[in-house]
Amino acid sequence: MSAILGWFLVLVLTGIIILIGWWQWKSYVTLDQRIEQLDPTLLDSAGTRVEKVLDAPAGSVVVPYVASTLVPVQQAPPMVVPSSADVPAVRLVHD
Repeated sequence: MSAILGWFLVLVLTGIIILIGWWQWKSYVTLDQRIEQLDPTLLDSAGTRVEKVLDAPAGSVVVPYVASTLVPVQQAPPMVVPSSADVPAVRLVHD
């Protein structure tokens, strides 16, 4: 009787180990697919952790456990170039 219980326990534990392995494999495959599809929810997903940023502006850092936010970029005002009619080509200096 104890041998049957032992084998049942071995089968159950083996099934749990196989289930955990399948779950890990599935999560890796899903992650690869999401990366290929450029899924923007990867940054905010609770199931993913960002450890390294490969393509970001200089000075960017990864702050763990903080939701990502988009920061608006201020654009420089357009530069006004005076027309050639307003500025003389040569400036004469009189003493």
